[in-house]
Amino acid sequence: MVSAYSPACANNVVTYWGQNSWGGSHLDKPNQWEKSLASYCQDETFDVINMAFLVNYNLTGLPVLNHAFHCETKFNGTNTLHCPSIGSDIKACQAKGKKVVLSLGGGNIYTYGLSTAADGQAFADTVWNMFLGGTHRYRPYDDAVLDGIDLDLESGEQTGYSAFVNQLRSHFQGAAKQFIISAAPQCVYPDAYLHSTLSSSPVDNVYVQFYNNPCNLANIHNQWNFDYASWDRLAKANANPNARVYVGLPAGPGAAGNGYLDLSMLESDLALLYANYTATFGGIMLWDASWYTNNQDYVKQLSGWVKKSMKCSSTETPTSTPPASCTSY
Repeated sequence: MVSAYSPACANNVVTYWGQNSWGGSHLDKPNQWEKSLASYCQDETFDVINMAFLVNYNLTGLPVLNHAFHCETKFNGTNTLHCPSIGSDIKACQAKGKKVVLSLGGGNIYTYGLSTAADGQAFADTVWNMFLGGTHRYRPYDDAVLDGIDLDLESGEQTGYSAFVNQLRSHFQGAAKQFIISAAPQCVYPDAYLHSTLSSSPVDNVYVQFYNNPCNLANIHNQWNFDYASWDRLAKANANPNARVYVGLPAGPGAAGNGYLDLSMLESDLALLYANYTATFGGIMLWDASWYTNNQDYVKQLSGWVKKSMKCSSTETPTSTPPASCTSY
């Protein structure tokens, strides 16, 4: 049986898929590249998969996706990808209780940004119609309905994102599906591109990147460089009273410039954070699926430890009841 995402639990494990960051630096080993989306939904390792990235949405045309050669076919006359096989994978993952979310932004080589509240509202309508519960002529994943939106913002104008989140929330009202809105700030507080949105908009999950920064998790015992308390306070002040903070980590030794720790040290550090910030602790986020493919023992052990060691609230327990047709692992 595969476990499923539960927003009231502290043992969720999230990863990003679609950028093949391992394969990009190992072009001579294509068999070890990032696998299909569905291949990462076959066991209990991950509960949420963020598909990276929606990279161009400057409102001058249809949004542009980049999935690092997983899909390169475009709708005729557009720059928008049409990926039926990924759509099938999304539904396969959802059938196993996983949440599949579309991540916006990514590295600052891309062109994106929302400069006004009107831009944010208009773009939220487009995202709802193209990727979530609405209808549109061009739906990249056909009739697959994604489980939410993630903001991984590293450039661009920020003014319109609060309006974007609020407009999406208005679409979610009354929907049968449980949607997620998440964000992935850098651990340096406050984040340069997400702080205003996190301070003024209801967000479910905050995947703080405790890597590639001087505030990485290795500095947890050095209060000069490491600051988790600010993220805890931000979550408690969020418009969503159930907002959760996740510890973002590299899934492999080369997945980030720093922040990769051996399991014994990592488990000790996570246990300390969980003990001190239980009320807002949501789990961990790992970058990325391609590094998991090439570092599976480490990631599986870490995921298993998190699921065993972290708890749920008294009112909710982890879901582990996929459809009857699901294979047990």
